[in-house]
Amino acid sequence: MKNRKQLLVRALIGGIIGVAALIPVGGLFNDLVSGGLIAMGSHTPFRLVSSNLEWLVSSVPLAFAIQIMLYFLVGAVVGVSTLPFAEDGKTLVFRSLAHFAITAGALILICTLLGWAWSWQAMAVYLVLLAAVYLLIWLARWVGWYAEADAIRKKLGLAPAPSLLKWRETLPYLPFAALVCLALPAVLGLWDAPDVPVLRGLLFPWLLLPVGCFFSALSLGRRKGVCPLYPAACALLTLAAVCLVYNSTAWPYCIVALAFSLAGSLIGAALGRKRNIQPSKRREEDVL
Repeated sequence: MKNRKQLLVRALIGGIIGVAALIPVGGLFNDLVSGGLIAMGSHTPFRLVSSNLEWLVSSVPLAFAIQIMLYFLVGAVVGVSTLPFAEDGKTLVFRSLAHFAITAGALILICTLLGWAWSWQAMAVYLVLLAAVYLLIWLARWVGWYAEADAIRKKLGLAPAPSLLKWRETLPYLPFAALVCLALPAVLGLWDAPDVPVLRGLLFPWLLLPVGCFFSALSLGRRKGVCPLYPAACALLTLAAVCLVYNSTAWPYCIVALAFSLAGSLIGAALGRKRNIQPSKRREEDVL
């Protein structure tokens, strides 16, 4: 009963947030696919109601109401994902796959009715991006579980000594680095325009790459201190992306990955030391 109540509360909160977030985002998408950059026709900067849905139901108020319900559905599905699915491995995998299938179904429904998927290739890209987001969330949760288990071992005095250059401590974060630095530009390339690669040329190197490298290194630094191999791994994985996805002119992206991951590692290590010092001071004050 308690779990069902939590499920309904999360779904309600997620639905409300989904409506609030998707009204502005959906307005931009409605314009892009109905006459904007994609259709290359006359357009307004913002289209509140999908012209495709308006055409299907032949009523602007009804189309708007259905659109709001679709926004709420997507938000509710995402909101449910904030709950833990299960404690044992098999049930966790099964429920995660079921939730992914439901989320993919909701995505297909909203993209089809609102006309956001103008071709099957566009829908495939949406689903690939959804799978990438799911994988990112799984990796983040796995790193969190690994950190919790490591903290328990440390309290019990079972934690191993730091490895050389902290390579062992860096390993759990490498899949995340590979996803951000290597897989993400390859996926964006499927959706990017060949003549004006906005996603790969602007969005990825100057927003997604630095943000992903910085915050992942920040998390690692807070937990394990400065791990010099992680910035090097980010730079090398970005170099692989330069060779496979870009060309030699994109080599500065490696410097971006190196600089932001190094900055995140240093700041995270400083925050981690500050967090460890404060409990020690409190214990000393209690003794005095």
